[in-house]
Amino acid sequence: MTLEVIDNLARLGEIRDQWWSIAQTITGLTPFQIPEWLITWWSHFGTGGRLHVLVFREENTMVGIIPCFRHQWNGRRQITLLGSGISDYLEPAIQPQYSSAILDRLRSHLETDSDWDICNWQDLYSDTPLRRLESNRTWEVLIGEDTECSEIPLTGSFGAFWEARPKHLRQNLRRDKKRAEIAGGLQFETAKTAEPEFTNGLLQLHAARWQRRGEPGVIAASGSAEFLRDIVFEFARLGILEFFSLRFRGKIAAIILSFVYANTIFFYLSGFDPEQEAMGFGRILLFEALRHSHEKKYNSWNFLRGNEAYKYYWGAQRIPKCRLIVTRTS
Repeated sequence: MTLEVIDNLARLGEIRDQWWSIAQTITGLTPFQIPEWLITWWSHFGTGGRLHVLVFREENTMVGIIPCFRHQWNGRRQITLLGSGISDYLEPAIQPQYSSAILDRLRSHLETDSDWDICNWQDLYSDTPLRRLESNRTWEVLIGEDTECSEIPLTGSFGAFWEARPKHLRQNLRRDKKRAEIAGGLQFETAKTAEPEFTNGLLQLHAARWQRRGEPGVIAASGSAEFLRDIVFEFARLGILEFFSLRFRGKIAAIILSFVYANTIFFYLSGFDPEQEAMGFGRILLFEALRHSHEKKYNSWNFLRGNEAYKYYWGAQRIPKCRLIVTRTS
């Protein structure tokens, strides 16, 4: 088992194809763990940090990658996973049969590299092999729960799925649809292209909704608008982008940005016209998007991070996550 430490973007670009190939072999990975997402993230948010990407090889074949960067945070030298903050899954791509050897090589690296005070690695799977990185004479390990994700299995017929939803949800949807028909009707659309109308509509509606609440919203708070424009283009090129939208009187009134990966829909971001909030467009759009996903025979609908109650009304099941903090003691 060999370890290459990559500290520059040019070299990271050279291994992109190998990285993509290994990601396709590992069950359970998401679009947030592929090179297009993480390299684009670094190009927008890497200012002030230094790449520290750990590439593990067995007989010159990549078998694992832990993509990190070094930076100063709260007065300490921290190693953080690429994608932190706006990515919902950050489990490193490690082929399971090599996890023990990779952990041994990682321990050796952390012991001999003294240029760090803390590794703070978030959004890991609850059963991550990194749990085996136990406390020793060099560091202390703390493993805690992180913000959960959730997912709806898309099994059986959509009719059976919908009949199993709470009565109040079904009643509210009928009311919303009837009101929309009286007011002028709605048009449901899907799109897999990076047309500016959809990206601009998402950014505008998302911002308007949060401004009405007196809050910045996640896009403004993270400064991620330009990142989103770039990732929409990248994912459209890869064929893993899908917009769901509702038009009301010819204009986009509600929209969902999602990614399709490993036959799962990942619901990343949404927006709807706050002036029409009483019309329930967000609820109608989610219903139509789920029906479409059933018809396309996707395996599941992943709501990503957050334990909002509405997700569980729609049939979501909890996906526990964890955070690993390794603090150097000597």
